[in-house]
Amino acid sequence: MSIDLYLELTRPISLRLLLPKARAMLAEILGVPSVPELTLHALEGGERVEVATHELIPEGSPLFLVSMTGEPETVALNAHGTHVSLMMASWRSNLEYALGAALAIALARELGVRIIHDDWGFFSDERQISPDDLLQRLKIAGTCSDYQEAAAQLEGRLDRDPRKAAPPGKGT
Repeated sequence: MSIDLYLELTRPISLRLLLPKARAMLAEILGVPSVPELTLHALEGGERVEVATHELIPEGSPLFLVSMTGEPETVALNAHGTHVSLMMASWRSNLEYALGAALAIALARELGVRIIHDDWGFFSDERQISPDDLLQRLKIAGTCSDYQEAAAQLEGRLDRDPRKAAPPGKGT
């Protein structure tokens, strides 16, 4: 199972140029001065490989993986048709959810689109949300100096814990 956010892919976009914006957004969400660099890889044949291209385009991009340097948290980006999915494992940490939200917010701002939630309603009960509204919903007041400590504070800002319940209509 995964927690997925969707966005309309209105044009090709360079993920290499987006990563610094997503990193700044992650620091803003967590209310910390900085976070580790974000790295970009692709998934080919079940292996994490260096990317040959960094362009996110409809029906032609590899499955991209974005991670924080020195951390296991990874968010996958998959372009399909005119949409892009950002996928986070449902059993991962709040840091991965924050990374996924930061990527979604940065990408939505660049594309000028709203963020569409998955059936879990994990980040919000609203089916669609603006990037700025999602940022305000998740933003932690800057009381932590450590990004991991700050991510732990997200627990109360997330609507559901899918690690403990089945998605609507899926049973237990």
